[in-house]
Amino acid sequence: MSGPERRLLTFSAGAPHWPDEVLAAAAAEFTAFRGTGLAVPELGHRTREWATLQEEIEGRFRRLAGVPGDREVLLLPGGPTWQFALLPMNLRSPGTSADYVLTGHWARKAFDAARATGPARLAASGEADGFSRVPSPETWQVDPSAAYLHVTTNNTVYGTWMREIPVDLPAPLVADATSDLLARRLPLERFAVVYAGAQKNLGPTGLTVVVVRRDLLDRAPGGLPPILRWRDHAAARSRLNTPPTVLAWLLGRMLEWIEEEGGLDEMDRRTRERARIVYEALEAHPDVYRLPAAREDRSLVNVVFRTRDDATDRELLAAARARGLVGLEGHRSVGGLRASMYAGMPIAGARRLASFLHEFAERSPA
Repeated sequence: MSGPERRLLTFSAGAPHWPDEVLAAAAAEFTAFRGTGLAVPELGHRTREWATLQEEIEGRFRRLAGVPGDREVLLLPGGPTWQFALLPMNLRSPGTSADYVLTGHWARKAFDAARATGPARLAASGEADGFSRVPSPETWQVDPSAAYLHVTTNNTVYGTWMREIPVDLPAPLVADATSDLLARRLPLERFAVVYAGAQKNLGPTGLTVVVVRRDLLDRAPGGLPPILRWRDHAAARSRLNTPPTVLAWLLGRMLEWIEEEGGLDEMDRRTRERARIVYEALEAHPDVYRLPAAREDRSLVNVVFRTRDDATDRELLAAARARGLVGLEGHRSVGGLRASMYAGMPIAGARRLASFLHEFAERSPA
């Protein structure tokens, strides 16, 4: 067997499914990096070889994502949660507040992190609707004096995403785009800051990409330790402390694959096609499957659904694992089921899942 039939397909929202081609290329290079006689983990982050590789990674990311020229691109260790704290530290000046749009679990985490170190307020919230929909930008109550307005472009737990990115907001727009950066075309020129954990569409866990407008770097107060200031990380070319070299190298391998496959336009097309295939399979059996997210706000990378009860959910998970389909558990905070399909998931994988969903529904008692 080859392709998605050769190994387990993971639909996990954490560590994603990786393309076979990327895994094979990485395995071949891991112990012999470009004729240096060194394995990738042996590359020193102060060497010419590493500097060249990092420039390649950043350049490819800029091309693929459409990063404007006045932005810095930082490759930082850790996940997005670290940026939840660094964001207000770097952008919120004394005497100012920060606005947040609350759309789910991770948006709340970001909001709570901001409140822990200073003033923060909600400009909009979808909690009254059980986070089944994203508040329309027309309803946002943004403070014109806010240091920034934070949004989460995709909500992995509740399976929703922002269909439209507003323009001409009264405060700088900041986004956690962990789940959809490079899965769809995001207008980065509308954002003052975009950050994304790599463990969805970009590659490995434990690495975060931050894209920040250069003029904002000077907002960070001088009293912060350098390790907490984006400005210092930018000045040190993301090498202020020892960088996660192996993770950045894996990021580079994934970006190279995305470029070879057709770039962002192709990733956007595949994202929409995978979602169409799986949503159509679920909608074909309304007596078995429920889709809690509002249709107009449904995420195209995290398909959240349920069966008629928890026992049937567990039955589906067991049957799916027997078919080589894993990672379909919903987030621990809400339960249910979830199929996460990021850039590395082949369309054939979505078809396999859809076929299974049809078969399960047809043999599930009414």
